[in-house]
Amino acid sequence: MPIIPLNRTEVFIGRARELRRIREGLNNPGFVIVTGRMGSGKTAIFRKLHEENPSRTTLIDMRCTDIREAHEGIPDFRRIMVMARTVDWNILMDSMPPAVSAFREAFKMNHMYDMRCAVSMRYSRRFLQELEEEIPGVAVISIPPFTERETEDYIQRKAPTFRATAAGMKYIHGLTEGLPLFIDSFLNVLSDGIIYGPLLLEENFRAKFQQIAFPWMAELSQLSKGEKRILEDLTDAPIPQRDVEAEELEKLELRGLVELSGGEWSLTSELLRRVLTELRKQFGCI
Repeated sequence: MPIIPLNRTEVFIGRARELRRIREGLNNPGFVIVTGRMGSGKTAIFRKLHEENPSRTTLIDMRCTDIREAHEGIPDFRRIMVMARTVDWNILMDSMPPAVSAFREAFKMNHMYDMRCAVSMRYSRRFLQELEEEIPGVAVISIPPFTERETEDYIQRKAPTFRATAAGMKYIHGLTEGLPLFIDSFLNVLSDGIIYGPLLLEENFRAKFQQIAFPWMAELSQLSKGEKRILEDLTDAPIPQRDVEAEELEKLELRGLVELSGGEWSLTSELLRRVLTELRKQFGCI
């Protein structure tokens, strides 16, 4: 049987520094952008903040279509503020769509109603720079992956029956890159009563990589053929910025799939590279 269920959310460790910075940002300047890679734990942090003060905090998942306007998918902030119904309130908006106009509107409504607001978004260096220019004085707080020791502590607390050698623990941290969502999904395909080393973990990854990396698989399923071709090229090597059209790559960047650094486009995640490699090996394409 699986070591943990994916919906087990009561275990929360670390992140004391990030939680403190978010609380400070909510008090001054009162508008916070929380950013991080897919699976870094932005949603878990927002849930933790909400649990600390549920009577004075509204947590809103912006992926829910019933709180968006039909036109261009921009959130209906007037409706959100009505939901809050009071001043001196913390609004936590998880997974904001990547539109500058949405953040600008949230910032404007935040000041108009004198509410403290934190908004989470997937990391995109270019988009973040644009937001910092548009919204003066905003507090930007990045959620980093777990360190190797934090990964081990997280596993021991969330899945106390899991057993692995020191090299096995190191393998899990390397494969998941210390991202809690992927640690959870990997543990969920393993079983009790086995001591896992790197070789056995690698066998499990190859056999069940689509389950382990299901968030990446969901992203890939929404891509066009042209976007998939770009990712196939990037699986082999980075692409110089001058060699490609920026528009398609910027769309992939907003999805958290690629990043621009040092004049080259590359994949954001080694786990994503492994997934793309396995897809190509087993199915001939992604």
